[in-house]
Amino acid sequence: MISLLLSLGNPPQLVTGMDDSGVDATAGPAVIVSGEDELISTPASDGSLSVADISALSARPLAYREADGQWHVIGYEAADHWSALSPDLRQRLLTDRTAVLDVEDFKTATNGASASMITKNWSYSGHPRRYRIAGELRELTEVLAAISSHQYR
Repeated sequence: MISLLLSLGNPPQLVTGMDDSGVDATAGPAVIVSGEDELISTPASDGSLSVADISALSARPLAYREADGQWHVIGYEAADHWSALSPDLRQRLLTDRTAVLDVEDFKTATNGASASMITKNWSYSGHPRRYRIAGELRELTEVLAAISSHQYR
């Protein structure tokens, strides 16, 4: 299994996991992902990652760190949901963290879960239900968006 450290303004770095010495030294925003995914092969010359780079990476997120924050290990549910998102949905959420997903998008992101499923990583409203990311999934998406846009809010 490959672990990759994604951080603001730096090229992706191979790491051995959370215990790697380079992980603690990396200021946020940063994310560690794991998987046998094809690694991002051509980051920009300054080492930055675009929304397209990050949304195409289907590796499983392991942990994230907000700017000036501590590392937060991602729960299995948020990691599963991020991994299940299509690249198009990831890109949509990275571009707009308030984007609304319909029931079919929600079912895809949650591996076919019932549209009435209550989860801490999604909020819903209306009829038919419309979903928005919440909880850890939203925090992860905020950090990934910050890495891809060179901005942190």
